[in-house]
Amino acid sequence: MMKQSKIYMRPWLEIHHRTKKTDTDEWYMGLANELLPLVMTFPLYEGNPDVAEDQRRLALTCALYLEDCVADAGNWREFIHWHKRSYGRYLPFYSLTEDYLPDEINREDIAFLLWTLSSKSSDSCPFNDVENPLDETLLELADVLYERLDAAFESAPISDKLASNWMMDRRLMEKEREPLPEIVPGAALPTDVEHFLEAGKGEPLMFFDSYDALKFFFVHSLKWEDDEETLLPELAEFDNFVVYGNPKGVLVAPDVAKYFAAGNNPLYDAATTEEEAYEMFCEGGLCPFDLLKYGMEHNLLPEAQFPFENGKALLHDNWDFVARWFLREFYEGD
Repeated sequence: MMKQSKIYMRPWLEIHHRTKKTDTDEWYMGLANELLPLVMTFPLYEGNPDVAEDQRRLALTCALYLEDCVADAGNWREFIHWHKRSYGRYLPFYSLTEDYLPDEINREDIAFLLWTLSSKSSDSCPFNDVENPLDETLLELADVLYERLDAAFESAPISDKLASNWMMDRRLMEKEREPLPEIVPGAALPTDVEHFLEAGKGEPLMFFDSYDALKFFFVHSLKWEDDEETLLPELAEFDNFVVYGNPKGVLVAPDVAKYFAAGNNPLYDAATTEEEAYEMFCEGGLCPFDLLKYGMEHNLLPEAQFPFENGKALLHDNWDFVARWFLREFYEGD
């Protein structure tokens, strides 16, 4: 039995970053509480220890979505128009037809909202797994919620105090994807990069199976001092290294070499890549973003895929958004 089957005003006001109610708040809170029993009948969050909280959050999110749609403003409108400018379509993952109306409510919108709540991304919630945006139960619940929101659309009041950043932080949307640093013939390069390119015969990526092999490369190819303290001893517990040389310097990434299908990579493992490589797009700090970009822009991660049906197409068609959504401050981070 659920400990709480009602949503109270406090979380609604907290999301709106205010303490005083407006005339429209009670109406939207009433809607959220009408939606909650519908949400509770679906097994979308089964097995999650915070299932009750997730269900309440979903009902609140649907109310926030409708509030923005009725006002034709707010963070939801910001998001879909940003996504259209950035990626050429209003939403990731879903095949939108001419029936999709950006100034109204849509089934695909609600399915995507369900995905965002199932595939959490926050500083306080480390990556665990990614939900299938085309999951049958998710789409069924999206249909049910759409019918209820569609029925409420015409009678819903217009709010002039909308919540900000509830869908996606505006600062994250405003982050520009930077072009990869390119090595221009004749341009001055850091000494480490010159030594790297000489050792790798011009290849921008090199691969090492162990820390001992990496140290040998540092000393004998990059000409680093043979001193344990200067040879990145914090990497001693790792293996399967990628080293990426570019005009910024020499970047070292542990535990990801098996995913890169480069011609000079003897460590590449296609089967492991199929199972695990998607985590580089979802777990902050697992793979430096410049290296991830290089891999995608040079087709070195062809077997990377989400662990569900059609997972390869869904990842490759949406990889930049997925990385932005999950990696957050690591997306184009320093």
